[in-house]
Amino acid sequence: MTTAYKRIPLSERIGFSEILDTKLKTNTLKICLFQPLSAETASACALAGDLATSSNAKYPSNQKMNQKLHLLYGADLGSSVSRQGDLQMVTIHASAIDDRYALENEPIFAELTEILLDCLRVPNVTNDAFDAQEFQIKQKELLDNIDAEINEKRVYAIQQASKIAYQNEPAARSSYGSREEALALTPKSAYAAFRKMLREARVEIFFVGPQKRPELPEKLKTTFDAFGSVTTAPLVFYAPSSKKAEPAYVKEVLPVNQSKLVMIWKTDCTDCYAVKMMTLLLGGTPSSKLFANVREKMSLCYYCAANYTELKQALQVDSGVETANLEKTQTAITAQLDAIANGEVSDVELQSAWMFVHNSLKSIGDTASSYISWYLGQLFRDTNLTPTEEEDLYLQVTKEQIVAAAKSMQLDTVYTLRTPEQED
Repeated sequence: MTTAYKRIPLSERIGFSEILDTKLKTNTLKICLFQPLSAETASACALAGDLATSSNAKYPSNQKMNQKLHLLYGADLGSSVSRQGDLQMVTIHASAIDDRYALENEPIFAELTEILLDCLRVPNVTNDAFDAQEFQIKQKELLDNIDAEINEKRVYAIQQASKIAYQNEPAARSSYGSREEALALTPKSAYAAFRKMLREARVEIFFVGPQKRPELPEKLKTTFDAFGSVTTAPLVFYAPSSKKAEPAYVKEVLPVNQSKLVMIWKTDCTDCYAVKMMTLLLGGTPSSKLFANVREKMSLCYYCAANYTELKQALQVDSGVETANLEKTQTAITAQLDAIANGEVSDVELQSAWMFVHNSLKSIGDTASSYISWYLGQLFRDTNLTPTEEEDLYLQVTKEQIVAAAKSMQLDTVYTLRTPEQED
């Protein structure tokens, strides 16, 4: 896997992780900012991250920024936003080829690092407000992303089911916020949210490259120290969702070509490896019970997949179904979970799940992003395992543990999206 890994605390709220692998041909720097997902900050911080990396005071337009990145051998600089349990994670990232591959060994990464840090230190701001023209462009892109979640009906159905399952919890929200929240933003309010995020967010920084960059930790610490710091409550990554007394059944009618079914279960089981193995057996691989039985043998759906959200301790199954088959599919999905709970798991199914785990873990280290995802997961669990050590934990999971994990699942939410003309 990696030749070296080290995490250095830069302050109480900031950590710097150095991941070195001599086979890599690029250098990557990612700054992950975590804060509670809320209506007050979701859209503002999603937009602010995008604005901060599209231009800065030295390159005061996206066009000028892209021209500069092009001169750095097509270096990449940008931002993204995602939901991690009850938290919003805004990521600011930069990557470029290693200096040894430059025509004249130019210090590409050092220059790219300065550009990224300038996006934080001296953003494209006038009178405490982001540039108005850049703001309009990026606000429209944010609105497009929000609309895309609605227009892509599989994503929409999952989001709607999550709202029901995690009602009154931050995880019920989109990481982009809502359209109304995005439209209410101004260049000034977005910049204020950006500065607040830099002062208050929990920050995890990752450098992935072929060799050490000894100057990075101090440079990053100096940059963040200049923003000041506000004492806030420690962030909790694990936030298991409370169970409903009775499952919620919600039906929505929209003009869609294919009906959607989303089912969510919650569990008190803390044996994450047993739950993940159970999820793979249920619907996480091409040989899983949902694929082999519900989709192939019974031909009840177009797709049927299971995913486990570890930070919320929730199991989700989503499926694309003909409306006439919705009830049959729901019954069939429940039957597959019941089968695992009753111990109906073959050695072949177990071997297939283990092989899937093996192949997935072996791929860690193929890219910088796979390293960062791995160590973020370790951070969430407060562990420091290698992929080999984690594979051993998966291999130690017994059939009895898998059965117990399946039995612990309590149905929480059933959401269906149907077409008007096919509504029962």
